[in-house]
Amino acid sequence: MVIYMWFFGTKWPVIILTNIEGAGHCDLSLKIMFKTLLVEDNLNYRSVLKSALLERFVDLETRESSGDGDTLNTVDSFDPDLIIMDIDLKSGENGLDLTKQIKAGHPETVVFILSQYDIPEYRAVAQQNGADLFLSKSSSLESIFDHVDSIIDHYHDPH
Repeated sequence: MVIYMWFFGTKWPVIILTNIEGAGHCDLSLKIMFKTLLVEDNLNYRSVLKSALLERFVDLETRESSGDGDTLNTVDSFDPDLIIMDIDLKSGENGLDLTKQIKAGHPETVVFILSQYDIPEYRAVAQQNGADLFLSKSSSLESIFDHVDSIIDHYHDPH
């Protein structure tokens, strides 16, 4: 049985997993949910990435934005720990500009640029605007998972 609940004083929802092995015995373990926002205008890519992430990381709470003007509001209301951001968003928004705006208001949020535009100029601007990581969309899912796993591990144990 899985019970979802919020702990006061934390920004993360926590899953309590219970395994009942007989009368009166209950094994409780706590798992902190890691909040992730996917900012990607390509619905197919966003759906595949979200499904893969949720399959690999069961402790993710994931929201999506197509970058159509709702991204900053979603960041403010959802307060994600990690944002996986595309650069070229069809709505006219730019992931590099959004990164700068997000980091100004949410400096603790990790911004991971995932883009098909893997060129030095974009990497430099991403770094200047506060992006924490930059990876090409041509990277393997395992490589993306390794980076996300590292971010989650660091977030839960920053030492």
